[in-house]
Amino acid sequence: MKRIIWIIVIISTGNGIYGQTDSIFDAFDKEFEEFYKSAENEFNTFKAQNDSAFIQFLKESWEEFNVFQQSQPVRPKPKVQPVIKEKLNTTQQRIEIAPIDHDTLTPEKQVADSILMESNPMNYGSRIVTKSFDVFGAKAEIYYYPDNLPALNLVNQQSIILFYIDLSDNCLIWNYNINELEKLKQSCYFNDWGYYNILVKASESIFNSKNEQVLFVWYALVKSGYKVKVGYDDSNIYLLLPSQQELFNIQFLSENGIKYYLFNNSNIQSVQIRTYQGFYTDEAKIFSFKLNKLPELDSRNMDFRSLVYNQKNINLEFNSGRMEFLSSYPQCDINIYFEPPISSSNINALDKVFIPMFKGKSNREKVDILLNFIQGSVAYETDQEQFGNERYMFAEECLYYPYSDCEDRAVLLGQLVKHYTGLPSIGLEFQTHVTLAVHFPSEEYGDYVTCNGKKYFICDSTYINATSGMIPEDLKNEKPKVIFF
Repeated sequence: MKRIIWIIVIISTGNGIYGQTDSIFDAFDKEFEEFYKSAENEFNTFKAQNDSAFIQFLKESWEEFNVFQQSQPVRPKPKVQPVIKEKLNTTQQRIEIAPIDHDTLTPEKQVADSILMESNPMNYGSRIVTKSFDVFGAKAEIYYYPDNLPALNLVNQQSIILFYIDLSDNCLIWNYNINELEKLKQSCYFNDWGYYNILVKASESIFNSKNEQVLFVWYALVKSGYKVKVGYDDSNIYLLLPSQQELFNIQFLSENGIKYYLFNNSNIQSVQIRTYQGFYTDEAKIFSFKLNKLPELDSRNMDFRSLVYNQKNINLEFNSGRMEFLSSYPQCDINIYFEPPISSSNINALDKVFIPMFKGKSNREKVDILLNFIQGSVAYETDQEQFGNERYMFAEECLYYPYSDCEDRAVLLGQLVKHYTGLPSIGLEFQTHVTLAVHFPSEEYGDYVTCNGKKYFICDSTYINATSGMIPEDLKNEKPKVIFF
């Protein structure tokens, strides 16, 4: 087996069009042989049963589903940053909150990764090709046999099944690639959205047809253990992706109460799309947009920005690949944006200003300084004015872009409070406003809400002059919704 692969590799590296250096293919040969043995040992009991059952399942009847789209909610925000005029409430005043919908705040439990690989012998009658591609600054490669590359001639159920069968017939090389791309996901600290983008870039490097690219991403996600489908209309194929989070401004199908968002093809004109029911495996995991950590990416390109606070410059730097990744995010449930931290380089820049100021200060005094910083040093402008549409931002983006509005500032404040005090906070959504509330364990004055038996004092980073425990007069009679805790 190894000798056969070695001969093919030698032949392929002699071709200048397809080849790289001998050392690259030597490494590939070694890694591929190791993968072959491990895959053969680990998944031998599966053989071709899963694919055979799935292909038979795909041959059954497909149904038509209507296409819908949910617009992102837009709050009527002030065009000019508001100023709070009332004095601090030196007594305690409780603000009632709306009942908490825990389902919107707690993602569905993740299931373990399950990559079903098979050890069918491959057709080694063609030379191997390597293609390099870039994903937000991360470098990757994919290997394939051009003579065995599947092609889509028509857009219909039968052609989709044949494309899947063609990939399955050479599953070992594709499973090797999927395994390597999953390693890239882990090494760069990408989440599911990052992995999806890796697969899109990989598909674009080897397939010219948009429909073929969609089918390859579908195949790879299926093999990576995700709950995913494809559908089609008269001319286009669409990736159908359920999500643990609500997405906005993306068309979707609804089946049994589950929304399947349409990805990969932007020209969605049809009102109905045909797809199948069920999945490759019942244990498939639902795609999540949750982001606990910023990706670690190549920093060859950096953008810079300075903020001024307390007559001191805060010199910030931004990894362009990371910012491109964050910008690529579809608009999600707002609670997703509260979680990712600020980059370590920008935290270090902020530390140089704030740590000396915080010496000898209580946690509440620290929070008041942070409020004053965001209110005065981070310029205010609505999303409609800056972007032309509603757009939630992560804390890193709030420091990057020239302007931000209320929900972005609440997200930024939440990360700063967490870093400098360790105090828990919650996000609150009013009809026209989003703000933060912070739990001060031993404080006895100010406006607050009660959540899970704890008092959280209002900390508004939008209203100029607002300190901790102050809520604007026009919001006092409204029950806010808890959107993050």
